[in-house]
Amino acid sequence: MADLIKEKKIAKESLNYAKNNKGLTHIQAGSQIALYPLYGEHNTYEDSETLVLPVSPADVMFSEDSNVETIKLMNYGELPVAMNRKLATWTIESFFPANNVGVAGYSDDNFRGIVDNNRMYKYWFDISKDIQDPYAYYCDKLLTWKKEATPLVFFFQTWKGYYSCQIKKFTYGRKDATGNVYYQLEFQEYKEYKNYDDSSATTDYSEDYYYPTENENILQIAKKLYGDSSKYTYFMDINGMKNPTDIKAGQAYKVRQ
Repeated sequence: MADLIKEKKIAKESLNYAKNNKGLTHIQAGSQIALYPLYGEHNTYEDSETLVLPVSPADVMFSEDSNVETIKLMNYGELPVAMNRKLATWTIESFFPANNVGVAGYSDDNFRGIVDNNRMYKYWFDISKDIQDPYAYYCDKLLTWKKEATPLVFFFQTWKGYYSCQIKKFTYGRKDATGNVYYQLEFQEYKEYKNYDDSSATTDYSEDYYYPTENENILQIAKKLYGDSSKYTYFMDINGMKNPTDIKAGQAYKVRQ
């Protein structure tokens, strides 16, 4: 109960702060989420292009996975060769509040409910400065970023503070008569390509070709030739190999580039 009261207090303080001409893009509470371009002139969360989600998702769960390569050795069993990290993924669900809903009330004169269209209803947990159109403002911007595969900053208060990402999937639509637009956003981590130079592998092996013996695996070969079993990737690269298990006894393999 205490946590709920504290969360409401933080949300209300954030809402009041946004109303005091601080702008839509201000990020204050730890649960708030913002998106903005990773590159270009708008790559800061104080910029006008920043999209702050008006209603924070109930949960944000990140998925970290790996691709595992193994080889099977005679009389030994399966042995891990490499484990490569996959790009992280995460999904959030929430809604964009309707922007044209009047405040409901009750008339003591005619004893029935009324709607005051001169006053717009706003959820107390809606942290935006102004009530924006769900489609024209939020959905349009998100769809543009998705279609253009724009690298984004996912600003979320964790140990890291932000994540570079791209929108993988955007599902949205109406579920009821409130006018709210409910959505689901799937993100995938964005990572720039870095060209690593594997030519640093050195060897004292005098011959230009190596001929594996029966049951010799690629880790043993890399250790023998380069003094480091992790250099098997270099060995695979110079020999045009796709699979680390494709070692044939007696076949000639290049030792150096």
